[in-house]
Amino acid sequence: MSGEERALLFIGHGTRLGEGLAMWHGFVDDVVRVAGLSPDRVGRAFVELVRPDVTEALIEWARAGVRHVHMVPLLLFSAGHMQVDLPDAVARAEQAVGPLDLTWSPPFGDEPGFVEVAADRAEELIAQAGEGVGVVLVGRGNRDEAAQGAFAAVAEAVGRRVRVPLVHGYLAGTGRPLESALDALWEQGCREVAVVPYLWFPGLLTKELPTRLAQWGQTRRAAFRVADPLGRDPRLVALVAARAREGLH
Repeated sequence: MSGEERALLFIGHGTRLGEGLAMWHGFVDDVVRVAGLSPDRVGRAFVELVRPDVTEALIEWARAGVRHVHMVPLLLFSAGHMQVDLPDAVARAEQAVGPLDLTWSPPFGDEPGFVEVAADRAEELIAQAGEGVGVVLVGRGNRDEAAQGAFAAVAEAVGRRVRVPLVHGYLAGTGRPLESALDALWEQGCREVAVVPYLWFPGLLTKELPTRLAQWGQTRRAAFRVADPLGRDPRLVALVAARAREGLH
């Protein structure tokens, strides 16, 4: 690839969970194939926990003569990573190699395709349940009010589709925690709960989810069904592939 061509850098959150990391790489492989991208124009980096980090990836490319890069964060909603961590990573790279020509895809999360995937997951679990089922749409969590508002709007859209009681909560950060969301459904008379993680890929928080559900249910006779993270759904692959192609033009 010549230094005048624009490269693509897919950015993941990063996780110590091997299953989640493998799914993330598989998703990027799917996007590269669907978008018809040249592999030598594609890089991968992470916000934390996994190398290369974003700074390292940008420095490596710059030293190879590639300074024009379109950044594709595979992150849900614009919170601390988008607003603080990624700009800081770019600043560190530019301190090392000088100015870079970067363009950005916006974060994902509230597109109709994401709503459809989450609603489909919820409906699959609802179909297996009896009367009195409710849904918890659970996000990773953050401390950003705008991002939390965007997630609340997604939950409202999913709720209109599934037509059973639905509340949303978080596994971390501020906002309503998972356990409070479960309390809200319990108070509405829901004794079966469909738990739909609104997370793109598995991580330690999703691995801990069954334990948290079991702890909450110790004093309540509730039944849980848990969906997989959003993952490599073809609709999400197509959405990211379209963003990636746009970034090269």
